[in-house]
Amino acid sequence: MSTTETNEQGDDRSSSTEIETQRRPRRGGKSGHHKREEPTSLTELQACPFAVSCFQHMACYQFCERLSHIQHHRELARLFVLHLHDRQVTLAGVNFVFSPEAITEATGIPNVGEVWPKRKWLDLVYYEPYVRPTYVHNLSRTFPIKFLRAEYIDIMRLIMHYLTCEGRFSQVFSCHIRMMMHFTRVRIMNISAYLFHDTQRMATIFQRQTPAQQLRSLCHHGLIQLVVSHQLSQHGIPWADFISRHFFTQPHPGPEAVHEEGGPSHQPETSIPRHMASSPRVTYQRGHRTLFAAARRVLSPQQVEGVSSSSSEQRVLSPHQVEGASLSSSAQAVREGKQPMIEDEAVHEAHDDFIGRDARSPPSNFYEIIRQKEEENLVLQQKLQMAQWTNTYLE
Repeated sequence: MSTTETNEQGDDRSSSTEIETQRRPRRGGKSGHHKREEPTSLTELQACPFAVSCFQHMACYQFCERLSHIQHHRELARLFVLHLHDRQVTLAGVNFVFSPEAITEATGIPNVGEVWPKRKWLDLVYYEPYVRPTYVHNLSRTFPIKFLRAEYIDIMRLIMHYLTCEGRFSQVFSCHIRMMMHFTRVRIMNISAYLFHDTQRMATIFQRQTPAQQLRSLCHHGLIQLVVSHQLSQHGIPWADFISRHFFTQPHPGPEAVHEEGGPSHQPETSIPRHMASSPRVTYQRGHRTLFAAARRVLSPQQVEGVSSSSSEQRVLSPHQVEGASLSSSAQAVREGKQPMIEDEAVHEAHDDFIGRDARSPPSNFYEIIRQKEEENLVLQQKLQMAQWTNTYLE
């Protein structure tokens, strides 16, 4: 058979494959259809005695029990996330507060422990006690769930169902291992704070998406309904009376997708102040994270007492072994009131420039200089907000 005939047959197979692919129903993602709603039955949880014991010991079993007594109201969750601003939500004339404390009151999960954001990295040395020995040398920060030891697979899936709610159950991330450390009593984690920050992050993204995108990103339905139900009982408002109000039947279209400066779409050109000309290279293209590289800190084994990075076999630690863990330098800087380095340099340069110009300017131009500097400071604040938004978008 000639090369030409082989190529022609290959082209025919490619075209037929393309037609077949177009006719296939769309899957929910790499791992299939995403189920981002918490379970409303305890059947799966009670089938794993080890998970029941861990959830009860860490005061999360009550949360699962309360979820089993509700039916998800998707429109309530959508409107709650759509109107969530500054920890406040107003629905049908009722004001709700959303905070770690409010989550603790509604779910019974204690508001104590180490605050751990979802996107924070965890050193791979902490993965090893939960991973099969044959896969230890093939680990990355994201790995297939089949790499886990058999005794941890069921409880990991339950953690994904009840707490992280990504809707995917085939991949394990750093936040999953961090929660496993919590439930196996290695290092206590603040689950209420995690649920709060994850919902806040989801709301920020949700409010910028189109309705079609919102259907795939909405999660924590049961958590939101528990918070709403608990605060309705505090206000003395019956659930049936609240959910039957006209507010939940009238259309509430989400905001149109607006790409601000620094977003992924076409952006207007803006002038850059002179004192920012020497700033580090900033790019908002997908895949380039020069601006945010310094913000990602990896928790190293030396920060936790009782862990040796040179040992070939890592042990699961007990809580008393990590009481002396040192806080990261970034956390200390925030506690001491320090600002990020780039912002400090910009402020100092603007201050020095202002002093120099003020000394050379006549008194009649004093207020004009103040006005110009206020405009430049406003531009700096807008660029900082855009950088923060871009960080969220890239993640």
